[in-house]
Amino acid sequence: MSGNPHLNGSDYLMLGFDHELRRRGFAGYSCQIVLELKSAISPALLQERLQTLTAENPMLNARPRKLFLPRWKLPRRPQEPRVRVHRNASGRCEAIVNEPLVARNGELTRFDLIERDNGKTTLVFTWAHALMDAVAAEHFLATVGHPEIAASPAKSPAPARKKMSLSARFKLARKNLHQFDKFCEAPPRSPGFRHANAAPRLQYRIENFSIEDTARIRANATRLCGVLGDAQYHAAVSVLELHRLHQRLGCASASYVLPVPVGLRPKGTMDPLFSNQTAMLMIQFLPEHLDTIEHAVAALKSQTQETMRKGLLESGVMLSELFRFLPLPIYMAMVKQGLRGEICSLFYGDTASVNPLLVNFLGVEVEDFAHVGAVTPSPEVSVIYYYFRGELRLTVMSLAPVLNEAEAAEFAASLRARLLNP
Repeated sequence: MSGNPHLNGSDYLMLGFDHELRRRGFAGYSCQIVLELKSAISPALLQERLQTLTAENPMLNARPRKLFLPRWKLPRRPQEPRVRVHRNASGRCEAIVNEPLVARNGELTRFDLIERDNGKTTLVFTWAHALMDAVAAEHFLATVGHPEIAASPAKSPAPARKKMSLSARFKLARKNLHQFDKFCEAPPRSPGFRHANAAPRLQYRIENFSIEDTARIRANATRLCGVLGDAQYHAAVSVLELHRLHQRLGCASASYVLPVPVGLRPKGTMDPLFSNQTAMLMIQFLPEHLDTIEHAVAALKSQTQETMRKGLLESGVMLSELFRFLPLPIYMAMVKQGLRGEICSLFYGDTASVNPLLVNFLGVEVEDFAHVGAVTPSPEVSVIYYYFRGELRLTVMSLAPVLNEAEAAEFAASLRARLLNP
């Protein structure tokens, strides 16, 4: 890779979340992929593979720099990601999500190997969300685990849209601002105010579904949302149960704003790999949309169609590109101002099927797979869905003590029950 590539609008937003979380005492805006391996792997072999990949991809050790537009500053002598080895450390996976990457060293990724007494190993891959999205992270991890695959250096993002005048760009971006003004007629409110000064900690729970339960959930999705409607069904169920959670907590919101991610990479390619290639469909659910699953799905579908028809997806991308000219503190203040102090009501992700190469890693069978995402003080809760070996998985991330362990477990259980019985 030559030159210092720019951060795109989505990268810069993720970097802003990272700075905001670190300022508040969190570990930062990082994500994990957890692999349960059938047997041990050699830390030396993993380190050797990472040395090769880092030499080909210095982005793994880059640092963000902001002059006029934010760029990644590539190192002259890149250092491969750290590989830490832990011996049968109970609860170690849960602790890792609250351990920051060392930003001053340009650390954007880290690998932790937890060796178990039964001879098995848990691998935890951590990456800064500003570096890449979850789908790209799966692809990178698959490349690490398969030395026979030649990893070509990731390309710097190239603008794919047509050239526009500055006035046309502002006009397009204003559409997104008008949408947020409409949302604020019934502004969302997260439950974080209940513990505004509490010490922050990220916690997560994973729900696994059998092949039979997965087939049942997919049948429900097809019946309610049509063919290929899995993601819509997952999103509608998530917001419906979020509303129920708020009611149980005694802090029902006037509305619930859900950003639905849409991939921007051309079909069949992962370029640019080290980049967040996503845009957000912003959907607002009012309480009357959330009395039944049918009403929730109808609200989601109608607003999705309206968003696409009005060009609001492109407007959101343009707005984030223009925001790159702002210093991060001002940018984050404007992001929170958009919904009167809130960012949204729920972070939601759906990566579909896990990269098929991740059924083994460095020659060892992968018995299980999990995504562990990130979340900010608003909205305090996030859910990510994915399929591994044909079985549905979902991970619920939340901030403690905004949700205590019992409340987080109840929310995860309610998602499971609603998916199976809408």
